[in-house]
Amino acid sequence: MSFSQLSARRTFLVEVHAGGAIGIGESWINYPNWGATERLATLLEGVAPLALGRDAEDPGDVLDTLITALDGVGRQWGARGPIWQAISGLDIALWDLKGRLAGVPLAALIGPRRESVPAYASGVGPTKVRELTERAAEMGLGAVKTKVGFGADTDRATIAAVRETAPDMRVFADANQAWTFEEAVENATWLRDAGVEWLEEPVSGDSPQDLVALHEATDMPLSGGENVYGLENLVRYAGTEGLIHVQPDVAKSGGLTIPLRLAERLPGTGCALSPHWYAGAIGLRASITLATTVEQAGWIELDVRDNPLRDALVTDGFPLSDGAISLPSAHGLVGDLDPDAVDRFQVQTDERRLP
Repeated sequence: MSFSQLSARRTFLVEVHAGGAIGIGESWINYPNWGATERLATLLEGVAPLALGRDAEDPGDVLDTLITALDGVGRQWGARGPIWQAISGLDIALWDLKGRLAGVPLAALIGPRRESVPAYASGVGPTKVRELTERAAEMGLGAVKTKVGFGADTDRATIAAVRETAPDMRVFADANQAWTFEEAVENATWLRDAGVEWLEEPVSGDSPQDLVALHEATDMPLSGGENVYGLENLVRYAGTEGLIHVQPDVAKSGGLTIPLRLAERLPGTGCALSPHWYAGAIGLRASITLATTVEQAGWIELDVRDNPLRDALVTDGFPLSDGAISLPSAHGLVGDLDPDAVDRFQVQTDERRLP
């Protein structure tokens, strides 16, 4: 990423036991390297005492209770993100549990709008650009999201390599908040002229006012939202002029509950809901379910770098056809985890139970 190297694949799973079944969720811990240690403490010491014993059939009620109790703690801590990320993992697990207890895929309970959602390749650049673009084309994907923010020479080489490798591929770009406003104007201008269709998180701080000014200055369509916390903040963000994709991350932004509520507020904004995802299997399943059950859905993100914590962990994979990922058929979200993969990858477990 433009701000730091992702040095390892990590996933943090959250299990909820209720009603004789187990729901599985995922919390975002890509950064920092010690994120799993913090997340374990926040879940076990902060979230579990408030969640244990509550009615597991209403994920939204549980989330609202936890946010009311802990969001202020996050503000004082200066760490709203870890609070939201911990609660998000629990929320996903509760939604998975809800589908499992009903004996149906979760999408059947929410109400599927479509059987599949178009996917774009992400993780392309600044390294292995040609190899990953070729992989995306072989997978039948019609679009690539490039990583930019590494200096003009590297970024231009990335876009050129995609164009040379797959001339018909649609191209998006993600700067991960790399630039000042002035740098963003300069870079958005040449990216637009190079045919990049939209630019994700171009400005440091992700200020909606800066995004409006950037769009007015460059006419570049924009996207973002993975680092925005709270429903009302996401709704305001989605209404930003020039923003065409709002990208909540299910393991950061409030599980499935908050993005589903956000989707109800999107009509009239001109903004599609295109979930952000760059981690493991469970969150990808939740993202696919979200994108196939909301009216305002856009794209789904599919990291095309090697990721055994995604590809090996679930038993029935992520079927692709004509550049789209199909709706999961497992009960709940996840179905069974591959036990051999769990044994191979799991490094630590802990739990809290009612007394």
